Amino acid sequence: MAERPTTTVQDAVAAPKPTQPPRNPAFRMMGLPNFRFKLPSRNWLIFLSITGSFTTALLYDRHHKRKAHQKWCKVVSHIAQEPFPVNRMPRKLTVLLSAPPGDGLRAARTYFQEYVKPVLVAAALDWEVIEGRREGDVRAGLAEKIRKLRIKNGERKASQGASKEEEEKEEEEKESIEEALAQVRHKNGIEDWDGVQGDLVIGRNTWKEYVRGLHEGWLGPLDPPAEPLLSPNQT
Repeated sequence: MAERPTTTVQDAVAAPKPTQPPRNPAFRMMGLPNFRFKLPSRNWLIFLSITGSFTTALLYDRHHKRKAHQKWCKVVSHIAQEPFPVNRMPRKLTVLLSAPPGDGLRAARTYFQEYVKPVLVAAALDWEVIEGRREGDVRAGLAEKIRKLRIKNGERKASQGASKEEEEKEEEEKESIEEALAQVRHKNGIEDWDGVQGDLVIGRNTWKEYVRGLHEGWLGPLDPPAEPLLSPNQT
């Protein structure tokens, strides 16, 4: 029988070692090891797929939101370029916001600032905001605004002429800033906007209070409703 070749220690030592791949000179100058590109492990694949999907969805949403902003800003941009007389007040929208059920007012403010405000700014429109921190604030604010408009147009309160003392007290009360500004504009010959102002209602809960405020302001009496009496336990 043929004998098997035996390997000595010297032969094993003299065996050639596997050659290393050439090192990247840029990594070598920075003192970094020689990176070998290979497929990541299972855990790394799961992590990269989750984070990549979330990042892609976020970038996709921002891209289309920016695209929608540009579309609607372009639609209303011609309003900002129309000539406007110096003796007339600009168009002023009324924006109504209220806190969604079970949430705070910050959510409605964020929605307005991200989606509505850029369009109003592109149209160079003025606006005033009626915010409802509690249920019924939007209704009360809108109804009070309509009552002031009715009084300005010549309607009289039902309680007017009841007693001279009440009239004197009302005359002695300080005028608000809006009334003072309206008088100054009237003296200087500045006219109000003669077209439709417009109301912008944000939220379903706000819409319900908006309809109730219209009903109370136009069809109700000019005297505001009496404030509810609070029990000692609620104070």
